[in-house]
Amino acid sequence: MSLLRLAFLFLAVILGASLSPAHAASGPAPCTLQSTLWDDYSTISAPGVTRNCGTDRWSLAGQRNWLFFDARAIAAAGPGPLEFNARTSRFHRVALYARYADGSVASVVREGSEAMPYRLAGPDFYLTLPQRASPPVEVAVAFDRLGYMTTLKTARLSRAGEGGWSTQTMLLIALFTGLALAPIVFNIAFFRVLRERFLLWHMALATCIIFHTSLSSGLAFAVVPGISALAYGYWSQISFSVGIVAATMFCINFLEPGKATRGERRALLVSVGWIILFGAVSMLPIEAVRPWGNKLYFGGYLPVLITYVVVLTRAWRRGSRAARYQTVAWMPIIACGFERVLRGLGLYVGPVWLDQLLYLAIALELVITALGVADRFMILRRERDWAHARAGAMEDAAQTDPLTGLSNRRGLEHLLATGGRRFTAAALIDIDHFKSVNDLYGHQAGDAVLCAAAAGLREGHGGVVARIGGEEFFLLIDRPDAAGTAERCRQALARRIAADVPEVPRPVSASGGLLIFDSRVDGASLDFDRLFAEADRLLYAAKHSGRDCMVTDRWQQPERPTLGAVSAVA
Repeated sequence: MSLLRLAFLFLAVILGASLSPAHAASGPAPCTLQSTLWDDYSTISAPGVTRNCGTDRWSLAGQRNWLFFDARAIAAAGPGPLEFNARTSRFHRVALYARYADGSVASVVREGSEAMPYRLAGPDFYLTLPQRASPPVEVAVAFDRLGYMTTLKTARLSRAGEGGWSTQTMLLIALFTGLALAPIVFNIAFFRVLRERFLLWHMALATCIIFHTSLSSGLAFAVVPGISALAYGYWSQISFSVGIVAATMFCINFLEPGKATRGERRALLVSVGWIILFGAVSMLPIEAVRPWGNKLYFGGYLPVLITYVVVLTRAWRRGSRAARYQTVAWMPIIACGFERVLRGLGLYVGPVWLDQLLYLAIALELVITALGVADRFMILRRERDWAHARAGAMEDAAQTDPLTGLSNRRGLEHLLATGGRRFTAAALIDIDHFKSVNDLYGHQAGDAVLCAAAAGLREGHGGVVARIGGEEFFLLIDRPDAAGTAERCRQALARRIAADVPEVPRPVSASGGLLIFDSRVDGASLDFDRLFAEADRLLYAAKHSGRDCMVTDRWQQPERPTLGAVSAVA
C-alpha cells in the first residue's frame, strides 16, 4: 500500500538525517565509568581506575553511572558560570562533582525523589556548577540506578541559561497539546448521541497525549515545577504506555465490522497485553532488570507497530473507510515510533528536532483521526436513523392492513394502549353476503369491494376505522352523535361499493352492532376483548334481524375497585 510505503520512506529520511556520532552534546564527549553505589568521587579518581572513552562507552551495567568532562569539554562550554544539562529520566540520585585547579572539590547532590531544577523550555534538567576563584578542571556526574541511556548520551556542559528549546518551539508544542482538547469536547457531544466505545477510547487517547506531551516537552514543568526525576520517569512511561493501549483499543472498536478478521482483532488485543507486560517489567524496582529495562520498554513496541501496519493494510484492502483515515493519521506517528524505538535501544543519538517532530506527528494524528471519528459518527448516525426508519416502517406495516390501508387489529390495540384519545362509541360492521361476492364475481372483485368499503367508512367519520379480519370493520367514534355517525358510515359503505365496483351489479349492504358509551371514554381504559365481544353480539343480532341494519345498545364501563372496596372484599 502506497501510504504505508511512504511511512517507511519517511522513516528512512528521518534516520538518514538524524544518524550522528554517539553523542549529541557539543564539544568532546564525556568519558564514562560504571561502579557500585559504594564508590564515591575520591574512589573513582584514584590512580589506576580506568575510564572508558571509546565508542562503546555507553552502558547502564553499573549501579552508579559516571560521566567525566575534562578541561577540553569545559573550555568548549565557554567562559562564565557553567551548567550541566541532560535529558530528564528516571534515576534515584544524581551528584555533580567539580574539581578545581587549586585541588578543591565541590559537589551538588539531588535525590531522585526531590524536585529537580528544570528548563521551562524543553525536557532537560540542569545543575549549576559551584563558583570558585579557581577555574574547574574536571566535572564528574554520577547517576544512581539510571533508567535510560538517553540521559547519558545527551549530557553536556554549557553556559548558564543557554539550555532549553526556543520560545517559538514551546508555543507550537503548547498549540499542538491544546489541539488534543478538541477531540475530547467533540467526543463528549458525539457520545451523547451515539454510545460507541471508540469515542471513549479516543477521549482516553487524547487525554494521554496531553499528559505525555506536557511531560516529555517540559510544558508540565511550568505548571508543576516540583516534579521529581522518579515521578517524571514513571509518569512519562505510564502515560505513553496507556496511550498506546488506548490507541489500540480505539483501533479495535473503530474499524468497521467485517473489515478486520477475528484473528487480527485478537492480535491487537494481544498487543495491549504485550505493552502492559513489557511496560510493567521495565519499571520493576529490581536491579537485575534495570540495565535492560530501557531496551525492554522500547523493544516491546516493535511487534505492536508491526501489528498496526499489518492490520491497517489488510483492513484498507477490504475497503475499510476507517482504516484509510487511520493509515493517513498514523503514518507519521508510526514512522516516528520506529525511529523512537531504534533511538531508545541505544543504536544512535538523534538531534533535538526528532523529539519535536514527534509532537508534529501527534498533532497531525489528532486532527486526521478527529476527522475520521466525525466521518464515522455521521455514517453510524445515518445507519441508526435508517434502522429506526426501517423499524418504524416495519412496525407500521405490522399494524396496517396491506389491502385497504386501514389499521389492523394489532394497530387498533396499539392505538388504544397508547391512550390520549377519548371516544363516544364503538361499532362493528360486517359486509352482508360477502362470500357470495367472491364466489360469483371472483376474489379480485371481492378485494375491490373491501377497498371501496374502507373508503366509504372513512367518509365523514371523525374517529378510527380498522379492518379486523375478512369483511369485518371496527369503528371507534369520537363525535357526539354516535348513532347518526355510525349509520352514515354504514350507508356510505354501500354507496361507495356501488359507485367504485361496477363489476358487482347487485347492491351490497352491511350490518352492524353499535355500543354507545355513557360518556367520553379514554381509549386506554377500554377492554378491547370485552368491547369486541359485545359489539359482535349486537352484529349477530343485526344479521338475525334481516341484515342491512344497525343494532344499538349502551356500554357499561366497568368501574375500577377502590382501595376501600378491595379491603372490604378481603
